[in-house]
Amino acid sequence: MKTQTKYEEILLHEIRSMPTPLLPQALKMLRSLKEGVLSVTKHQTVVGITNTGFCGAWQDDRSADEIITDIVAHRSGFGGRKVEL
Repeated sequence: MKTQTKYEEILLHEIRSMPTPLLPQALKMLRSLKEGVLSVTKHQTVVGITNTGFCGAWQDDRSADEIITDIVAHRSGFGGRKVEL
């Protein structure tokens, strides 16, 4: 059997050295990983944005100054403190 990449060689080595009773669980984990990656990729393609997973994507047509003005206008004051930036 010829492998295409170094990673395939590593994966095959790990699989071959794994105890036989663990193979069904390993297969489920590998398929779950693959499905998870494919679903995220598909979602990003459909939405048309890049999402790092750390926070939501921000889409806004306003200028930076307009966004800052909006944020400052909607501050709650943090307990009545008057904070000037």
